[in-house]
Amino acid sequence: MHEPEAIVRQVRALWEHETRINLHRYPIAVTLSAGDLIVEGQVEHIIAKKRALELAASVVGIRGIVDRLRVTPA
Repeated sequence: MHEPEAIVRQVRALWEHETRINLHRYPIAVTLSAGDLIVEGQVEHIIAKKRALELAASVVGIRGIVDRLRVTPA
């Protein structure tokens, strides 16, 4: 089983390298609870939201994702 801190670090690293996700302007909080990744915050557009969830789902050791991301209104 993977350590929760390592999984969270891996997700954050994937997001940092994705150009469509701007974590400095739109920070995303991420926690791991009982194997489920909880993702909270606002993102700039729907593409950033979809990509953030896709990248998070690609990490080994995550059972499910609780999506609490919101797209910032235009």
